[in-house]
Amino acid sequence: MNLLESFWFLVAFILIIIVLLIDPKSSITGANTSPMIGGMFSSPRSGQKFIYQLSGVLVTSFLILTVLTYAS
Repeated sequence: MNLLESFWFLVAFILIIIVLLIDPKSSITGANTSPMIGGMFSSPRSGQKFIYQLSGVLVTSFLILTVLTYAS
């Protein structure tokens, strides 16, 4: 297994961990807010924004690594 494939597995593992640990419902604030309205008007906190951006970068990296790994 070469270095590219090892990095591909690492990115895949980190993505799986992030997906399993993040609860998208936790960004809704307020106990009395209906899910429809809360989902429309709530915004993620700064920590959640970082995780969402990190997962976006990891997904993009995973796509690029997949293409590079199987193209070679």
